[in-house]
Amino acid sequence: MTVIHPRVPPATGFRGAALPRPWVLLMLVSFGYGLAQVLLAAPWLGIGWDEAVYASQYAAHAPPAPFSAPRARGVPLLVAPVVAVTDSVAVLRLYLIALSSVGLFAAFAVWLRVRDHHAVPLAALLFAGCWLSLFYGGQAMPNLYVALAAVAATGFVAVGGRSRLAPVGLAVSFAVMSLTRPSDALVAAVVLTAAALAVPAWRRVPSLAGIAAGMAVGWGLWLVEAVLAFGGMAERLRDAGEHNATGWTVSLTEHARALDGPSLCRFGADCGPVSPVALIWWLAIPMMAGVGVWAACRERRPGPASLAAVCGVALALPYLFYVDYAAPRFLMPAYALLALPVAIAMTTLARHRRPWAVLVSVGLLAHLALQGAYAYRMGAIHVVGRERVAEAAEELRRQGVRPPCMVYGESGVQIGYLLGCESQGIMQRFADRPPTRIRQAMARGERLVVIHADVPLPGYVTAWPEIDLPGRWKARLR
Repeated sequence: MTVIHPRVPPATGFRGAALPRPWVLLMLVSFGYGLAQVLLAAPWLGIGWDEAVYASQYAAHAPPAPFSAPRARGVPLLVAPVVAVTDSVAVLRLYLIALSSVGLFAAFAVWLRVRDHHAVPLAALLFAGCWLSLFYGGQAMPNLYVALAAVAATGFVAVGGRSRLAPVGLAVSFAVMSLTRPSDALVAAVVLTAAALAVPAWRRVPSLAGIAAGMAVGWGLWLVEAVLAFGGMAERLRDAGEHNATGWTVSLTEHARALDGPSLCRFGADCGPVSPVALIWWLAIPMMAGVGVWAACRERRPGPASLAAVCGVALALPYLFYVDYAAPRFLMPAYALLALPVAIAMTTLARHRRPWAVLVSVGLLAHLALQGAYAYRMGAIHVVGRERVAEAAEELRRQGVRPPCMVYGESGVQIGYLLGCESQGIMQRFADRPPTRIRQAMARGERLVVIHADVPLPGYVTAWPEIDLPGRWKARLR
C-alpha cells in the first residue's frame, strides 16, 4: 500500500482560478481560527469551574483546588507558564487562543505529508468552525488538545517510514494525549498500534516505540499520583468511575440533546429537546465520512482516510456507551479525525460537476454559519454568567475577604481562585456536617465564606452574618 502520494495538480475554483497551496490555506485557516475566537469575546470570558481547578494547581496567587481522580495533569502543566506569573484571566485566554491556533496548524500540517491536497486545510476549517473548537479554544480544558494530538498521531502513523520525525512526532503526540486525557490516549494507542502492525507500509519499530514512549509519560505520572494521592491505581480507577458514572450505558439521546448546548448534560441541567437542524448536521458527519473513505478507495489510497475514520469512531464510542451523561466536548477528538474523510468527500464531489460543487459550497457555508451561531450563543451565555462570578469575588474582596481564607459552596472553586482562597465547590447540596477541609480551616481561624443560592444551607452556618452578592448568590461569612 502506498502511503505517500505524488503531488496532485493545483485545485481550481468553479471558473478555473487556481487555489493557493494547501499549506498556505492551512496557515490562513489557523490564523482565522484565532481571530474568530477573539471576535467571539473569548479573551473576556471569565474563569470556569474546571479551569479554576486546573489553573490553581500551579498558580502563584491561589492554593490548589481539590484535584479529583478523573483529572490529569496535562492542562495544569499547559497553563503553568502563565498562571505562575499572573492572575489575569484575559492573559491566560490570549495565551490559549494563540496556542490552540498554532496547535491546529501543527496537527493538520502532518497530514500534508500524507496527502498534499486541499482536503487537509478544508478538514482543519471544518473542525475549527465547530462551536466546540471556537468555544473551548481559549479555555483551559483538555479535549481540544486531545483532538489535535490525535490528528497529528494518526498522520504520523499514516506517513509510515517515509519520515524520520514520525517516531518523535508520535512520542510527542501521545505524551500530550496521555497527560491530558489518559483514557482517550489508551483508545488511540490501541487503534494506531493495531493499524501499524497490520499494514506493512506502517510497520516500523521506531513508530511503535514512539507510541509507547508517549504513553509512558502521561500514564506514568497518572500512576505515581494514584499511589501518592489516591491510595493506589485500583482506588483511583474506582473513584474516577464513580465520579464519571461509568459502566455500560447508552447516552446517544443525551449527546443528541446537547449538540447545540448546554456544555454539560448532567446534574439536572435542562438539556432541552433535540434540535432537528443540529441532528441533521450530526448525522451528516458519519455519512460524509463514509463517502470520503469510499472516494479514497476509488483512488486506491484507502489507508489514511480509513485510519482517521476508525480512530475517530473508536474515540467516540466510550462516551456514547460507557459514560452515563453527555458533554459535547467529549466528542471533539472524533470530530477532528472524521473531518479528514469528510473533507476528502467534499473535494471529491466538488471536482465532478458544477451542481455538486455548488452543493458542497452551500454545505460548508451552512456548517460555518450554524456552528458560528452556536458558538456566539454559548459565549454570550457564559460571559454573562462568569461576569457575575467575578463581581461576586470583587464584592467579597470589598468585605475584607483576604487570604488565608476558605470559600465553600456554589461557584466556590472559581470565586476562591479569583480571591486567592482555599476552595471547595458543590454541585447538588451542602454536606450535613462540615467537610474535613472546612473543619480544618475553621480550626486554623481562617476567614470562611459559604456561598449559596438555590441549594438549602447546612445548619451549622445559619447563625453566621449574611450578605447579598451580585447575581443570584448570597454569602455567609465567619
